[in-house]
Amino acid sequence: MQQRIAIAIMLLFITTACYPKVYDITGYGARPDGKTLSTKAIQRAIDDCSKAGGGIVLVPAGSFYTGTLYLKSFVTLYLEKGAVLSGSTDSTDYPFNAPVTVKSVSTHGGNGKPKKNLALIYAESQHDIAIEGSGTINGNGDNPFWQRGDNGPNRPKLIFFISCRNVVVKDVFLTNSAFWMQDYLGCDGVKIQGIRVYNHANWNEDGIDIDSRNVTVSDCIIDSDDDAICLKSYLNDRPCENVTITNCVIATNCNGIKFGTPGYGGFKNIAISNCTINASAADHIRKWADKFKNISASPASVSGISLECVDGGKTEDILINNITIRSTLTPIFIRLGNRIARLKEDTATRIATLRNVIISNIISESHSHRASSITAYPGTYVENIQLHHIIFDIHGGGTEEEKNLTVKENDGGYPTPNMFGESLPAYGFYVRHVKGIRLFDIQFNLFNSDARYAIALDDVQTAFLNGITVNEPGRSLRIVKPQEIDTARSTGIYLEQQPVQ
Repeated sequence: MQQRIAIAIMLLFITTACYPKVYDITGYGARPDGKTLSTKAIQRAIDDCSKAGGGIVLVPAGSFYTGTLYLKSFVTLYLEKGAVLSGSTDSTDYPFNAPVTVKSVSTHGGNGKPKKNLALIYAESQHDIAIEGSGTINGNGDNPFWQRGDNGPNRPKLIFFISCRNVVVKDVFLTNSAFWMQDYLGCDGVKIQGIRVYNHANWNEDGIDIDSRNVTVSDCIIDSDDDAICLKSYLNDRPCENVTITNCVIATNCNGIKFGTPGYGGFKNIAISNCTINASAADHIRKWADKFKNISASPASVSGISLECVDGGKTEDILINNITIRSTLTPIFIRLGNRIARLKEDTATRIATLRNVIISNIISESHSHRASSITAYPGTYVENIQLHHIIFDIHGGGTEEEKNLTVKENDGGYPTPNMFGESLPAYGFYVRHVKGIRLFDIQFNLFNSDARYAIALDDVQTAFLNGITVNEPGRSLRIVKPQEIDTARSTGIYLEQQPVQ
């Protein structure tokens, strides 16, 4: 009997020791009525939890109205089912967060002074922090107070973590931010898993923005008006690197998965797989079909996959695999540009590079005359690009006039598929200023006859094309040889099959 009692006491001690301490915000005076400001009460719970060595700050069922909360080390903010953190619509509830350790164009103005850097949940230089649970964080960004137009000032993000280590955001529902939904800047070790994002309350409604290293994003459902998952790079000497994105369902009116802008430090070692990219469920702002010609789907995303390196950084070692893209204007957009000279004089002499990219196993629709493109600018080259095992369903309808278009260089233009105009000479791929490209096992299914080229090459050095097929109304198969295109500046073009007319 004594032995059993001793074992029971030991098990009780072990079990108790293993469970973190819970700090219920209602015990600190937070009111679940959706209108009483509970910022101070919730912050006291966070502070006490962190000072005691960590634990769980519990948000129980109910709606808690709050301004900025500062998440601290060793604290997990846990939202139970039915719990809502509801963002204040009073700017005085979002204090000016300064100083900020990471000095970038994101956090500081041209005079070197920090911007306001507003957020509903903010953390800087903290570690081992988490937001978890099946509850909701609602930024109330659709409130008229926050409606300040495109790039309107002083709107809070929902989550903003700067220079933090070991960050987890899991399972929660994030909605209605007044600005970007979540921003991870200069962090190391970020895990975003199983969250849902619905962000259509305002302008500039990104789903996830990441400029960090050692990041995993998995099993997320994201529907945003602006870019859904956007990798950024704000510092010259630190790339956004070692990032894995997988098993996500994405919907957007802009870019599904985007690299940049900016891209000062570049992007390195990025792997993206097993995602679907769709048009958004809502389109209150963009309405592309009303603004541009030859748009055959509405709503539609601007691009499915967009790699933009235009600010002097190095982008390399990128692997993108198993992606389904529906209702997009441009499936793939890869751009090496020279925007840096007009943005940051201290780095104007840095030349961006973009190389070692593999994109494979893609199924996509295309609903504009802006083909997928891979381009640099005169004197520079995108290098070592492979695209294979891809099926494109293309609306088509291009004319002879479009086939003979002269495409402007637009060296310093903002990188977006319409930077070259509303049409390109190809309906499949437009490739210019590229060294070392392999295109194989690619099928173009045209729903309307198109006079343009399947693939147009200009200033391309060493290209390998194999297994390129076209299914077009009125023709069983047509493969366009590179020799049919203006190849005056292209060399080393290899086509491993004969065209069939």
